[in-house]
Amino acid sequence: MMFLRLILAALLTVSAHADVIKGRVVRVSDGDTIVVLDAQKVQHKIRLAGIDAPESKQAFGQVSKQG
Repeated sequence: MMFLRLILAALLTVSAHADVIKGRVVRVSDGDTIVVLDAQKVQHKIRLAGIDAPESKQAFGQVSKQG
């Protein structure tokens, strides 16, 4: 039981961390992944948490990408 509590605590710690990135969305990779270009012209690939969308090659993947 203690082992499960340690794993849960580790997962909650990892998922609670988030950075703030300001920029412009330059590409939608699929339904849950975007690419953002920041003020220094650096691209950041962002996976959106809590979104379960099909990958591009899966059924409805292209529809998911269109939004």
